[in-house]
Amino acid sequence: MSGKLAVILLLLASTVACNMWSKPASGWTGATGGEQIEQLFWKDVQARNWTEVDRHVGGAFAGAGPGGIFDRAAFLSDLQKAPLAEFSLSECSSRLNGADIVITCTLRANWGGTSTSSATLSVWQQLKKGWVMVAHSESRLASSPMS
Repeated sequence: MSGKLAVILLLLASTVACNMWSKPASGWTGATGGEQIEQLFWKDVQARNWTEVDRHVGGAFAGAGPGGIFDRAAFLSDLQKAPLAEFSLSECSSRLNGADIVITCTLRANWGGTSTSSATLSVWQQLKKGWVMVAHSESRLASSPMS
């Protein structure tokens, strides 16, 4: 009887121990903050991970930038035109509004040898499949390039 009890306690202890120190979710699955979401998106663009980029841009996406208003297809096409060699985000601010998060940042980027600096505004929605960007705008800053 005490042998069975010892085996049961050992199995129970190993089950609890496995769950107690499990790693927290990372990447898109564990993203909880605005700057983290933006970092993950731009890292996927930089890595040319178009499957993930496509998955995180909503079907009803709308955007605006120096070239005017653009839709989802134009945004995705524009991202793929020149490789994103390097980027940094700074001055990020996030505001929650229900299941939406509005994120503003300064994005310094090097697109195929051309450095830019932009003020960005992105609206993300948390859906069952994860965070999806539904709107994005960029305004080029007068001073800029990455140093």
